[in-house]
Amino acid sequence: MQKPVSLSSIGKSAPTPRSAVLERQRFISDDNIEIYSDLFKTTLNLEEVSAKNCENMIGCVEIPVGVAGPLKIKNYSDHIFVPLATTEGALVASISRGCKAISLAGGADCAVEYNGITRAPVFACTSGNAAQALVTWITKNEPTLAQAGEHTSHHLKYLSHLSWIRGRQVFVRFAFDTDEAMGMNMATIATEAICQLILQNNTDTTLLSISSNVCTDKKDSVINSLLGRGYWAQAECRISEQVIAEVLKTTSRDLFRTHVAKNLVGSNLAGSFSQNGQVANVLAAIFLATGQDPAHVVDGSKAFLTVEPEDDGLYVALTLPNLLLGTVGGGTTLPAQTQARRLFLGGEPLLGEKPLLGGQKKNSSYFTQCVAAAALAGELSLLASLSVNTLAAAHRTLSRNQ
Repeated sequence: MQKPVSLSSIGKSAPTPRSAVLERQRFISDDNIEIYSDLFKTTLNLEEVSAKNCENMIGCVEIPVGVAGPLKIKNYSDHIFVPLATTEGALVASISRGCKAISLAGGADCAVEYNGITRAPVFACTSGNAAQALVTWITKNEPTLAQAGEHTSHHLKYLSHLSWIRGRQVFVRFAFDTDEAMGMNMATIATEAICQLILQNNTDTTLLSISSNVCTDKKDSVINSLLGRGYWAQAECRISEQVIAEVLKTTSRDLFRTHVAKNLVGSNLAGSFSQNGQVANVLAAIFLATGQDPAHVVDGSKAFLTVEPEDDGLYVALTLPNLLLGTVGGGTTLPAQTQARRLFLGGEPLLGEKPLLGGQKKNSSYFTQCVAAAALAGELSLLASLSVNTLAAAHRTLSRNQ
């Protein structure tokens, strides 16, 4: 039966968000709400969620959340626990095994650097010479442009810009510090203000798009790996032969050979610029559990694992140049996601109430290091399983309840 009105019009005149949700539920189920009873369930504050997190809201989808750990990070007194939202059996167990190996080895050393969130508009000029003149104008007037961008938010700081010319088009990549937020929306709004100022002072220039894919947002790109976007992070550890044997159930020789064959040669053969086994698995599970934008798993999964033999074991390091996450804004404000993030601090009410690692000033910087260490744990455990051919057996046992 064809509906008489569109979904977007439902609830516009409803007195409350809850009644609007109920009206949509009845609309799409032909008043037979019970057939979608599980989908329609929610305990969320509908007024808040429907206003900023989800339009045309009808309910919620539950995802099981497991916990891996404890995981030791050096220079931090407590072990952390890693919340993982996933429906993939064996994933939590695998990461837990990696956490145990890292902890018994003395913990992970973590480093982090913030490169800023980027937005890259593309402008159309009348000629190549005009494009070059625009690039010169932008560089000359950068302080004024920075002020225009910063005026859009009390939490945003302008960092830098880079420009490229293709024909008579100009691509400009602006970078911003968005404080504790992941900040993609903040960067877009700031870039819009900057673009308006550019157009006002360059009347022969038009804005083709506020995003040109040079940002690069939620897509694979070499530029993000080279220049960084969001947080650059690295977690490293030295694993002894004893821990490799007792916890990972393999040898350093077999684990190293598997890494070379899979992550280096295999990735090269496939034309992949990434060198890791399952970073996307770990990021997706943490992002969903803690209220991050899950689409940024695409950026973050471009990560690089280093494995080097040593006299008594292995040196391992995981480098992640594009981690986009935050501790405020977006889905991070939802109650369950907020509580999941507290696991990283052993149940503390707010991130940052304990001394941050390496003198970091941001809660999101500490959070980033926790994510990097957890991703390294996942890499170690998967490689170990592959090196002794137990991956299929693990999935038979844990994924198929055998």
